Amino acid sequence: MKRKPAGVRERAGAVLLLVFGLYALFEAAKLPFGGLRAPDAGFFPVCVAVALSVFALMAMLAEAPRDEAGAAARDGNGAARVAIVAVALLLYALFLKPVGFLICTLLLMLLLLRGISKVSWRGSLLAALPAVALSYFLFTRLGVPLPAGMLAF
Repeated sequence: MKRKPAGVRERAGAVLLLVFGLYALFEAAKLPFGGLRAPDAGFFPVCVAVALSVFALMAMLAEAPRDEAGAAARDGNGAARVAIVAVALLLYALFLKPVGFLICTLLLMLLLLRGISKVSWRGSLLAALPAVALSYFLFTRLGVPLPAGMLAF
């Protein structure tokens, strides 16, 4: 089968996201960067701007849905999924301190992977557990205090 390029709206959105990411990178580069062991004010903004730009490039190169009927059916509940994610992020922010980083982040990732993206339980766990562990490790190595919540560490 021949691959279709992404639609005009999708490509325009990706280009706009790329422009924003590159502008953010330009502005963040003006801040002192520091390093992994001693990050400075520009470390996090530069990392986020780079990630945003990479995701925008990936979106520009993404393949469009093969059939319009299938695409419409998949996007039919898009507003509901956005609302679920918004509520989940609000609950994450509310329960982060009392419940803790590890539990809240794992539950959020499982909701996003299994509930929203329909990844299998096995795939969701295989992605969420290492991601949460790695983020916990990196944040603690950087000296970021994370709420322990119900866990003792």
